[in-house]
Amino acid sequence: MKKIIKFLPVVLILLISCQESFLERLPKDRISEESFWTSEKDLETYVNGLYRCINTRRGSWASKYSVENGSDNILGIVEIGFPDGKIYRTSSDASSTNGTWNGTYGWLRSINYMLGNLGKLDMATLSDNGKHYIGEAYFFRAYMNFQLLSTFGGCPYIDKVLSVDQKEELYKERMPRDQFALKVMADLDQAIENLQWAGTGAAVSGRISKEAALGYKVRFGLFEGSWEYYHQNTDFGVSGKNGKDFLEKTVAAADKLIEKLGNNVFKGSAGFEYAGLFNKIDYSAIPEALHYQVYSKDDGITVIWANYARGGGQVGLTQEVVDDYLMANGEPKEINTAAFKGDDTFVNMTTDRDPRLAQTIYFSEKWGSFGKLLDWESLNHQTMTAVTKAGNYYAPPSGYMFAKGVRSDKNEYSQYGFGEQGWIHLRYGEILVAYAEAKAILEEMGAGTLTQADLDKSINVLRDRVGMGHMNLAAVKSWNGNANYVKRYGNVSSVINEIRRERRVELVGEGQRYDDLRRWRMLGHLINGYVPRGAKAQQFLDYWGPLGKLSAGDIKVDANGYLLPGGHRSDFLAGGEGYKVDEGRDYLWSIPKNEINLYKSEADVVLTQNPGWN
Repeated sequence: MKKIIKFLPVVLILLISCQESFLERLPKDRISEESFWTSEKDLETYVNGLYRCINTRRGSWASKYSVENGSDNILGIVEIGFPDGKIYRTSSDASSTNGTWNGTYGWLRSINYMLGNLGKLDMATLSDNGKHYIGEAYFFRAYMNFQLLSTFGGCPYIDKVLSVDQKEELYKERMPRDQFALKVMADLDQAIENLQWAGTGAAVSGRISKEAALGYKVRFGLFEGSWEYYHQNTDFGVSGKNGKDFLEKTVAAADKLIEKLGNNVFKGSAGFEYAGLFNKIDYSAIPEALHYQVYSKDDGITVIWANYARGGGQVGLTQEVVDDYLMANGEPKEINTAAFKGDDTFVNMTTDRDPRLAQTIYFSEKWGSFGKLLDWESLNHQTMTAVTKAGNYYAPPSGYMFAKGVRSDKNEYSQYGFGEQGWIHLRYGEILVAYAEAKAILEEMGAGTLTQADLDKSINVLRDRVGMGHMNLAAVKSWNGNANYVKRYGNVSSVINEIRRERRVELVGEGQRYDDLRRWRMLGHLINGYVPRGAKAQQFLDYWGPLGKLSAGDIKVDANGYLLPGGHRSDFLAGGEGYKVDEGRDYLWSIPKNEINLYKSEADVVLTQNPGWN
């Protein structure tokens, strides 16, 4: 199949400046109005450049699926904090500038430039391929505005290229969150209408397809619908809204994808049915990969992570996420105590457990020797103390080496820095868990139902992939009365608790955890005061100690013998304060002070600050 890999530098790239707003910038390399926008090829050429607003993972000095570093899923030795800013905060001072704000508005200007020139084409004669390229542009605008909404809430909405003289349109107050969200949804709908199905016409490998846009509609609808639902009566909510409209759109979009794809999820080789999805070079023949990035040495686009993750890549899973894996029959280990073998060895902890656990963490009995391909013996005693303080980047600080996405062949290892392993931006598995969650929330608010049939065509399709016991609706509801049942997510129904658990283990490391915690309004419940734990210390020493000459005196543990990987900070020792969040502030980032001052000085417009920020 033809692939889109190389993107021509046609789009104007706006450089970051703290002195002037991105909205003031004029195109640096303006395309000739007389010679461009006259053919479908022009549309393709221009929109190719817009792919850079998403395809940014061209080289990474981190483990492949480590984007949740600093959450309650994954811990790294470099920083204790979520990406793009610390969750471990002590100050409410707003930042002067913000790369997400500047960069996103820069890309929106480039996207609006294309959409604003469509009137120069004869739309009546446009082929399906031409319409597809227009659909891609609408998708990119929705994607970038979703980024703004997720980060800052409602923002000034700009849908055209403006000059410095158009101050009334250039400097606007923040659009209310619900109205801004409707703009995003409208662009997604416009994209879906124009885009082709994957493998048809212009929807070649690596490009946005109708399936991908439907999938992003599911992601966005669930995010915004659950945000409105769980943030009711808070400073971050939308007055008079409970998320029903967005959740219904989520279900409708997911239904379309389920109708098309059914139970067509990727299934790897025996024992690696789940893990095999995440280490591919070519995803063009895998329908589950709805949107993915292509790398190619021939085209000079390669990636580092394909090999770097092999040694741990400075990150490891936390014990908290390991605890959320069910037993193989679909019951929690707190209920099925007879089958649970404990955490003292990797083999014990994965026996009779959800098979995805053994396919997500590395241990030699399962994966063989690839974790030992590095020259562990050359690592001295000092560098191997990385479990307690920053040190050698190969060590998994929690004791749980993250195996998801790692290629184990030596040839790939020898090509360090020139990997071609693809990156999945969005997959069908996410759609299936999102469908179940949206249905469950709608049922809770009295606006719908969640049935066993719904679970069978969503969550249980994912469990069938690995041969795990089904989620049984009646059984899950009965756990509410079980004294041993642990509701990690607080005061929610057992059904919603289990759907969230399923989402966590199915998507671990894929970048959704932070947004999930925010939209569920769970930062206070799960993160404030959280002290991350790793594997049982003796398990860690038995495996990693001989390789790195590590001894018990080099590590810190809690009262139950679990590693305290953040123990080099007093806050992360047993009894320490742990993570620090402000429930009245940390669900949104601050509006940059420079933008607030600019809007005031240039147009006397008040760009309001988010709650809790000074």
